Amino acid sequence: MRIPRHTLNISDFGGERVITSYYVQAIISRISLSTKAAQRRRVAIKIIKKSAIESHQDLLRIRREIRIMSALKHPNIIEIKEVFENAEKIIIVMENASRGELYDYLNNGGPLMEHEVRRIFRQIVSAVFYCHKHHVAHRDLKLENILLDDHMNAKIADFGLSNYFNGINLLHTFCGSPLYASPEIINGIPYKGPEVDCWSLGVLLYSLAYSSMPFDGRDFNRMIRQIKRGVYYEPDPPSTASMLIRIMLRVNADRRATIDEIADHWWLNFDQENRPIKDLPENQAILL
Repeated sequence: MRIPRHTLNISDFGGERVITSYYVQAIISRISLSTKAAQRRRVAIKIIKKSAIESHQDLLRIRREIRIMSALKHPNIIEIKEVFENAEKIIIVMENASRGELYDYLNNGGPLMEHEVRRIFRQIVSAVFYCHKHHVAHRDLKLENILLDDHMNAKIADFGLSNYFNGINLLHTFCGSPLYASPEIINGIPYKGPEVDCWSLGVLLYSLAYSSMPFDGRDFNRMIRQIKRGVYYEPDPPSTASMLIRIMLRVNADRRATIDEIADHWWLNFDQENRPIKDLPENQAILL
């Protein structure tokens, strides 16, 4: 079964309380590849025309994304190498993930073997664990925002909707992609931050395990009802990851698996040769 590419955004719910990623609004004029002569490495260059930025708030979001991505140093997060800015544009030089989107890999390659699902998802969880440890919620985790490098390692990209959280104050921006949006996002309920990423991780693992989406993106209204109720189809026989998926797709955010519980789950740590995610060296790093 082919996974549908995300074509809707949260603004399709209507109302002023929602925003979309500014990348969809053509603020970026060009994304190109370049070879840095000194290191002989391919890099991705993102050029943002300031004339296309519609508001000061959008500019602040772009700068916040740059600030967050520049601070995050993890092997499974796209690295920002350099940033240049003048009166006309912002140029961001980033690590190049040559194998493209996880979305395309999954659709073009067919169902994945369980060991590959586990390997890729462990890398994604490791990166999200690192983000949450440093009080950053991504808020737009989806197949299209997971890139693959030369060695097929997963790299989280596009932090355009990310934000800091403190565990006390609630976030009120209802953003992201509906197929991956948590019930609290759909219902317009303020949230802490990490719980919306953990729901999206459940959708990601489902898509990796079954090569399909848990919710019916072909019918918008039906999809909304399914998400609000946490109702999804589970193939028979189910994946061995089905229980992990289930605890991530709990409607009640207080009962939903946290990133610590996900990282500790037996399914992710089934292979004795793998170190527990929380013990990985990169997850012990301290943000400066």
